[in-house]
Amino acid sequence: MATQVGIEVPALLRALVAAGATVYGPDWPGQWRTLCLTQPPAFISCEEFEWMDAQERADAAQEWLHAAAQGGRRFLPFAQNGAGDAYCLTLGANALPHTVAPVALVPHDDDEAMVLHASFDDFAAAMLLQSMADLSHQMDEFSLEEAVAQTRLDVARTSALMPADSAERLQAMAGQVPQQQSVQDGPRARPRDVWALISQKQLAQELERLSTAQLRFSVVPRWELRSAPAQEVNAPAAVQSPAAPTWQSLAADPATRRQAIRAYQAEFGGDLPTAKAAVDALNPLSR
Repeated sequence: MATQVGIEVPALLRALVAAGATVYGPDWPGQWRTLCLTQPPAFISCEEFEWMDAQERADAAQEWLHAAAQGGRRFLPFAQNGAGDAYCLTLGANALPHTVAPVALVPHDDDEAMVLHASFDDFAAAMLLQSMADLSHQMDEFSLEEAVAQTRLDVARTSALMPADSAERLQAMAGQVPQQQSVQDGPRARPRDVWALISQKQLAQELERLSTAQLRFSVVPRWELRSAPAQEVNAPAAVQSPAAPTWQSLAADPATRRQAIRAYQAEFGGDLPTAKAAVDALNPLSR
């Protein structure tokens, strides 16, 4: 797919793929908790990040993220958040050969996307930094000790494939003693106390070292392109996807509690505490 769209796969992403760190594997549904603490996929400690499999990448490229539909802009999707927005490497129509592709988050239901970082390396470092600065989302399923261990393991395994100076810096921060920190999710949001391995000040200082682009560009939303001609990609032919599970069916299994919470929010637009309460009311064993 990368060859067809003319985007070079960054060395770090290529190394993660080669190491098997971008797949969840057949044992994930039944053993996800053990795997999170022993052999996690890369960025397992990061909030709102899920690797796409080959079929999901092909579907995104064929239905939505292809140059013919996006004014010549090229995309190489590799992951998504819980809402279905795509993390992509992307280049404009006039980008020169061998240009380093930045990472963008492309919403599935909006007409504006954002370039997050100018390189995949900086994107990866930022994701790990943000996970160390707020462990709260992991503590829905794990104890504090487990959340710390999972984050440290994620940082160690992922940063081992980065340049030595980046790896040493990230691993040193991951080794810090967890402390409670006050965080604010937006300028008008109420501060909340969370457990973290690095402070908000340290997070801001480290992010300043990275190429944070924060540039926006226009896209055609996925829902507007359902009848558009598909771009051919070097991937298995698309198959008809089964109906998406409901939040109720996801809530019935404690292993999919997080997905149930996201599905509830997607359907009703409620805040996180409301979604958690609804899921736990349906299945108290999922807490």
